[in-house]
Amino acid sequence: MKKIHLLFLVMILVVPICISQVYAQSLYVDVSVGDMDPIEESKYRATGISVLRNSDGGLISVVRVDATRYLNDPVVDRFLKSNPDYLVKQGTINGERVSLHKVEVDYNNPECLTNLYQIPGYSDPCEYYHRAFVTMLGINDEEGESHTIFRGLNHVYTVKSLDDVTTIWHIITQG
Repeated sequence: MKKIHLLFLVMILVVPICISQVYAQSLYVDVSVGDMDPIEESKYRATGISVLRNSDGGLISVVRVDATRYLNDPVVDRFLKSNPDYLVKQGTINGERVSLHKVEVDYNNPECLTNLYQIPGYSDPCEYYHRAFVTMLGINDEEGESHTIFRGLNHVYTVKSLDDVTTIWHIITQG
């Protein structure tokens, strides 16, 4: 009888802790998505490959990301049509028009930062690091306003000063 009471007591103590941890993890996924919508029911599918290289050009890592959020705004289509080089191929699948776009984005990290942030990894302006959990495709519209049009979680990678990150986005649009 004491074993049953002890087991019951342990269950009461352990189960709420596990549930609160799972809930906290699920909340972290949706932090700061703003006006972005889930991509599942949209006309877009977007996948990115981030290639991280050190200052000598040596390969550090390759990380894949599948966009889970997108900006439901005409600015996305305007951006994809703004440069004919983005369009890789167009075709028809089951009577529906499909387009494949490729957008390559380069980010070069400076040797030294001009501003230090109050977060881990930014204690020295020339010896800093950043852990990237999210890959986003951001654009500026005709008026100069910034928009994040695709966003997805990835396996973390660490970026240091003078590292270069190239993300190649493949975006499929239907319709």
